[in-house]
Amino acid sequence: MTYIAVIPARGGSKGVKDKNLQLVDGVSLLARAIKSAKNIPEISRVVVSTDSEKIAKEALHYDAEVHARREITSSDSARTVEVLKDIYSDMSLSDEICILLQPTSPLRQVSDIEACITEYESDVSINSVVSVTLCEHHPYKVVVEDDNGEMAAIRHISDLEAPRQKLPKALRINGAIYVTSFENIIKSDSFFCQPTRFVEMGEDESIDIDTYADLAKANLIIKGELL
Repeated sequence: MTYIAVIPARGGSKGVKDKNLQLVDGVSLLARAIKSAKNIPEISRVVVSTDSEKIAKEALHYDAEVHARREITSSDSARTVEVLKDIYSDMSLSDEICILLQPTSPLRQVSDIEACITEYESDVSINSVVSVTLCEHHPYKVVVEDDNGEMAAIRHISDLEAPRQKLPKALRINGAIYVTSFENIIKSDSFFCQPTRFVEMGEDESIDIDTYADLAKANLIIKGELL
C-alpha cells in the first residue's frame, strides 16, 4: 500500500489568528503534523493543502509538498472531502491511501497514527479507520427535542440517573486521524467509508486547538505542568 499524508491548513481562522502557525512547545501546529508524518516509514509523501503563502513557506521548510487550494475550497464552510478530491485530481493519484492529519491536533502521537495504519491493514474488508476518544459527557445523559417539541431522554429516562460506569462505553470523533483510500473518498463522498473501524486515543492526545485557551492548555500538557 502507498500512504500519502494530507494536512489541510487554511490561512484564515476566526478564533485564533494564524492558527496553524501557532506554537506548541516552540513548534508550529503545522510543523508538528508534518514531522509526525515523516517519522512513519509507511508514509511516502506528505502534502499540505493551503491557500496561504505563509503556510506554504512553513510546509516547504519542513520538506512537505504543497497543494494550492482553489478559492472555492478555501472558505471556512468548505468540506475537507472536496479538498481531497482536488488533490486526487491535481496530483494524478490512483489507488493511494490517504492519511488525513489535522494540524489542530498537536499532541497526536506517532504511535496513534501507526495504530490506525495497523488497524486499517488488519482486515482487507475495512474501508476506513477514524480516531476517537472518550466522551467528556456521556451521550445517554442527554435530552433531545422530538418532532412534537417535547424534551425526552435520548434512550431511557433511567440513563439520566445511572452511574457512568453502568452505561456502555461512549467515544467521540476527535478529528486527529482519518485513514481511507482516495478512491473510497471520491466514491462515498465521505471519510466514513463502511465498514469503518475506530482507534481510541487518550484525552490529552486528543486536544483540538480552536481557541487561545486550547493552545495554552496544550502547552501546559506537553510541559507536564497541567494539574
